[in-house]
Amino acid sequence: MNIVYFPDTDILYFELIPEEATGGWEVAPGVVVNYAEDGRTVGIEIEQASKSANMESLKVGNFPGLVEIIDRLPRAH
Repeated sequence: MNIVYFPDTDILYFELIPEEATGGWEVAPGVVVNYAEDGRTVGIEIEQASKSANMESLKVGNFPGLVEIIDRLPRAH
């Protein structure tokens, strides 16, 4: 599972399965669930993330796998 923020488009993406999405369904304004050809959910996209989510910190609790930071951009203040 990967969580990626794209600052140029202000999209927060939760990649659940590393597969190409073949479609998407907007379940609420600005929230798209992406799915594979067989219907499995592969990701969740949140548009205008900085306006709808607290982007100050990410907390992960009781996650059974490895948690690592792969990229950190300098914060704009």
